[in-house]
Amino acid sequence: MKKQIIIVLILIFQYQVTNSQSDSLKFGLKGKIIRALGKSSTSPPIFYAGLKGGELGSALIYKSEDFGKTWFPLNNNKPISPYASDIQAISIANDSANSIYAGTWKDGLFKSVDNGKTWKKVLTAPSSDIRNIKMGIQNPLLIYASTSSFGVMKSTDGGETWKRNDPKTIGSTFKFAWSIELDEKNDSIVFAQTFNKGVWKSIDQGNSWKQTLDIKNKVCWDMKISKDSKTIWVASSKSRGSMSSIHYSRDQGETWNEIENVPQIGVNQINVIEREDKKIIIIGSWKNGVFILENEKWTKIEKIDFNVISEILLNNNELLIGSWGNGVYNIKL
Repeated sequence: MKKQIIIVLILIFQYQVTNSQSDSLKFGLKGKIIRALGKSSTSPPIFYAGLKGGELGSALIYKSEDFGKTWFPLNNNKPISPYASDIQAISIANDSANSIYAGTWKDGLFKSVDNGKTWKKVLTAPSSDIRNIKMGIQNPLLIYASTSSFGVMKSTDGGETWKRNDPKTIGSTFKFAWSIELDEKNDSIVFAQTFNKGVWKSIDQGNSWKQTLDIKNKVCWDMKISKDSKTIWVASSKSRGSMSSIHYSRDQGETWNEIENVPQIGVNQINVIEREDKKIIIIGSWKNGVFILENEKWTKIEKIDFNVISEILLNNNELLIGSWGNGVYNIKL
């Protein structure tokens, strides 16, 4: 009898350990659609999550102060606007106020100067659909935002005034910029990932643009630039399809190559762990979770039991992964 009790207790313990290990991957917001993740460049434990809701007035932002282990709502647990349902972008400035910017779908740009406790709409921003936001690195007053109608808009005075691409520029370049990325060594150099028009590069803060990568019939969803600013990786896939590709450049976008044998999973996210001896590539997808490329072999991260991925952030050797319906995962590599 005692032996049977001991066996049962062991089985229960093993079940609890297995469950706790599995649950530990989901650090919060389970069941929620994570549309955007943001992190502080000055306070490593601090992360922000923007949610996608199902109706107007459901655009909530959460904050974590422990690397994503626990989350609490900002703005007194209220949406930042009664007219927004989707927080599409979050970015934290390097200015003295530690300003936080949030981009919404159909209700424009919002700003907080009190760590997210309260938010005000930036009435001077010329677009209602803000897809991505990047803050200046050398210039803390510089802000870029990608839009679906006006290409890339920018502010050089901390969000007080804004300039958007004029119609002539849009007609000869691109209208829909899904995301943007900055050269860490020179924030006047900005790359725009577009909807079916490839990747464009500006060396003058977005005043003029040149197409650097032409990818037809695919959306360029995401880009990462190496610490030395020389190597660039671009993740693209056919909109609402599985056809995927990853292109890379070793000369700041002058010439490009394509990585072979990329999993055809609807790639929409890319991040890179840079080590002295090698680079490890992580990709997320619309259809089949997260894969990692190491030693020329792609492997799916089976710990992540949800397939629709919206964002991948890197924090040293940890990944903070936002999912489209199952909250946030934290993976140690």
